[in-house]
Amino acid sequence: RTMASPPPRLIRRVAITGGTHGNESNGVHLAKHILRNPTFASRPSFEVEVFLTNTAAIEKNVRYVDEDLNRCFESSLLADASRSSIEAKRARELNALLGPKGGSTPAFDLIIDLHNTTAATGVALLTAPADDICVALSASLIDFDPTVRLCYWKDKPRAEYPLLPSIAPHGLTFEVGPASWGCIEPALYAQSLKLLGKALDYVHAHNQAVAGAGAWVQATVPVYKGIGVRKYPRYLDGDLAAMVHPDLQGNDFCALHVGDPIFQTHDLKTIGLGGEGDTGVVADEDKKTTFYPFFINEAAYYEVDVAFNLAVREEQAVKVAVSADEHSASKRQKSA
Repeated sequence: RTMASPPPRLIRRVAITGGTHGNESNGVHLAKHILRNPTFASRPSFEVEVFLTNTAAIEKNVRYVDEDLNRCFESSLLADASRSSIEAKRARELNALLGPKGGSTPAFDLIIDLHNTTAATGVALLTAPADDICVALSASLIDFDPTVRLCYWKDKPRAEYPLLPSIAPHGLTFEVGPASWGCIEPALYAQSLKLLGKALDYVHAHNQAVAGAGAWVQATVPVYKGIGVRKYPRYLDGDLAAMVHPDLQGNDFCALHVGDPIFQTHDLKTIGLGGEGDTGVVADEDKKTTFYPFFINEAAYYEVDVAFNLAVREEQAVKVAVSADEHSASKRQKSA
């Protein structure tokens, strides 16, 4: 798959947001750290502001108070002034601060939304398939740290995304795990802080390339494209009939094939992908496909009956910005 070259547009304002889920403490404390140390985010070519988003949930150390804030940003929901939950009201406030979504002159060009998950994702960056700038930014972070993964949100019009980063023309969910609710996972915090600094460096390189001082280079980046979810097996009364299989637990983004264990019943029987008892169907043409599960056994997804997401892996061609310093050094080497 090939992505067109980024058009010549500058990123003038970047929002870093934390606490969209109030008990995801890595993201909350990263945002607070930058609020206390604004020079960390300072770059010459754009402005950065940091926001704590679901402040009511942060105060209570819960994911949300009335409803999931990160499902409140679909344009039709933002336009419904009758929605009266704490999160619905906060979503409208954030849309006014950061957007408005779909507006011709949004307040911010890019939103980086900091999260953590109980699943063993490592650092996973999620964005829209058509978001060339965030795909290129992610490619630069993967080049710096090959353990980083890039995942696509579903391919649909931006107005239909319910996610906070979709307010801006460019948006990135910065997800890290495993981290327990209400806890700061120190190694992931350190990795995230370094990567966030590199992300801001990349935005500056992007602006230099747009201005002609830097350059663009062709790159290829692996992308995990979500194709659906697996629900938990349940009894007729709705209670759980199985759990994630121990062979699958903790193996986010590892290869998964038809027949591989995905669930274990309470009497320790195994349910394989596409086998008897699987809650989903594998089409005949997909039975030789290599799948990649992620968000495996995410604690917050029990309430929405998701055991894990299922993806396929693709290679994405993208133009990535090179900073002015790197571009000058490259030209010197070529002329030597």
